[in-house]
Amino acid sequence: MNIKVKPVELIELFYDLIFVYAISNLTALISEPVNGVIAPYSFFTYIITSFVILQAWLYFTNYVNRYGEWEWHDYILASVNMIAVIYMANTISPNWASMSFTFNLAMFIMLLTVLVLYIIQARREHSLKGAAGNSISILSIVCAIYLVALISLIFNVNTHYVLLMDVVAVLGGAFLPFFIRGQFDKSIISFPHLVERFELLTIITFGEAIVGLTHFFDVGNFTAVPILVFFIVLAMFGSYVIQIHNLMEHHRVERSLRLMFSHYFIVISINLVTVALELIHSGEVNPAFATVLMVVSLVIFYVSIMVNKEYYKENIKLTKKEILQMVMTTVLGIVVILIFISNLYAFLIGSLIITFGNFTILLMKQKRCLSE
Repeated sequence: MNIKVKPVELIELFYDLIFVYAISNLTALISEPVNGVIAPYSFFTYIITSFVILQAWLYFTNYVNRYGEWEWHDYILASVNMIAVIYMANTISPNWASMSFTFNLAMFIMLLTVLVLYIIQARREHSLKGAAGNSISILSIVCAIYLVALISLIFNVNTHYVLLMDVVAVLGGAFLPFFIRGQFDKSIISFPHLVERFELLTIITFGEAIVGLTHFFDVGNFTAVPILVFFIVLAMFGSYVIQIHNLMEHHRVERSLRLMFSHYFIVISINLVTVALELIHSGEVNPAFATVLMVVSLVIFYVSIMVNKEYYKENIKLTKKEILQMVMTTVLGIVVILIFISNLYAFLIGSLIITFGNFTILLMKQKRCLSE
């Protein structure tokens, strides 16, 4: 089967930048601890909102990957989509009640633009039996959920119930493809293009993380703290590049569901690592809470990049020895953090053991593969 190769257009990079701006704004939901911890409801809102925004990004990205030729209607609907993203991003605040209407309206408009694009494609194909028709069915249901959420807000329904509707919309978008099946032809998917889009989104997210941590670099008070923080993020970035860009075979025909879902968690975990570093540095959070947040975020990050081992090049396999090394390195870093739980340097050194240790294991694997 021929592999579909599709270049990433500059407007797609522009689109990704706007979405990363929206995702980075989400940290406002969990940046202010109460009694040393982040309130569970605030954390729940952050996670769900992150998934909702990433899912909206994925809907449009999938359309462009399968059918996008960047004709006049693609540009117009993409522009409407991006305007809605900016409005939505600027309404994000810890007060869900104040942001819920604009947030859900923006989501409805974003998904409606993608639905219209698929309708145009289905009319071209003169059929609703293919992938375009399948996407129309799924998006129609998800758009209907957001419309119900909007109507509920107009009639002053409790915003907590609206958040649950958003949860249903996320779950619907994730699981409906397993129940609503059309005559899906995998050859319409360009796996190389999709990988490049995910790489761009993740790299920009790393860039936003560095920007968010620049306040560590105090020119009037030099310490080792910002250097350690920088190398933690750099080691995570290096691990991602080796695993996703270097070890994976991009030129393949693949439905890529594993790649899609894993990147939800990769992007969210990068943001949570940034939040954990900011909280521990501020001194306004319970050290135990910051420790748990950092450890869980790093574990999620490395598990999420490693599940993509299924896409390795033909001569590459992840061995049990390498898995054991990665687990032991992670455990060692956690132990260092826990022994000196209230010490900022122990927190950073332990985190660096986890990130730089796993990066080194992946780097050695890459070198062995290149030498064979």
